[in-house]
Amino acid sequence: MSKLFHFFAPKRHGTTLHINKFGYNTSVGSSFEPITDLGTNNLPTTAAAVSIVSTSANDTSDGTGAQTVEVQGLDADYNLQTSIVTLNGTNAVTTGSDTYIRVLRMRVLTAGTGETNAGPLTASIGGSNVAQILAGNGQTLMAVYTVPAGYHCSLLKLHASISKNQEATVQLRTKAESGAWQLKGQFGTFAEAVEYNYEIPLIFDEKTDIEVRAKAGATSEMGAIFDLILQKY
Repeated sequence: MSKLFHFFAPKRHGTTLHINKFGYNTSVGSSFEPITDLGTNNLPTTAAAVSIVSTSANDTSDGTGAQTVEVQGLDADYNLQTSIVTLNGTNAVTTGSDTYIRVLRMRVLTAGTGETNAGPLTASIGGSNVAQILAGNGQTLMAVYTVPAGYHCSLLKLHASISKNQEATVQLRTKAESGAWQLKGQFGTFAEAVEYNYEIPLIFDEKTDIEVRAKAGATSEMGAIFDLILQKY
């Protein structure tokens, strides 16, 4: 396990980061739920080591499935942090001394002949599941984010889609540190994708939780994507 400070942003120029977040939920029902692999967005109040376990014995250091996983998130002070964990199949492994208050993304770094994870990889903090890589996906699908300490962010674009010919409601909502959830956008659709480009970006402060959630007229698969620009204060 090691701690790295090159985060997952595809573009980085000085103190500016571009973050592209995307999620998918295979069973959105008639009640609102986050667009994530888990269908939940648990937000720990205390930082702890991340525990990761697979349902497949092949996801291990010398197995045919996933061998190592990168965890990307925020430490107890909401600073960016990255850890690499070597898997041990159906036995849980942890990030050790690297503790997290948020997991923002996980991805399979190395794998055996199967070239990706054989089973779902589930991450938990303090006993609550916070992220999951579904079998064969190689990384999490989570349309959620938390702004790191020392940064503010601009939300530029939102896109959501539904797999069925059904009505759906999509919400963008945020929660400031020690605050309450507030809607920042609500969009209704019937079978069509929702897309909104913010000509004047929405600005969110450090430690703000952001999530996209949805409900549908009949159980459906739904996806969402949004783009952020992070800037140092």
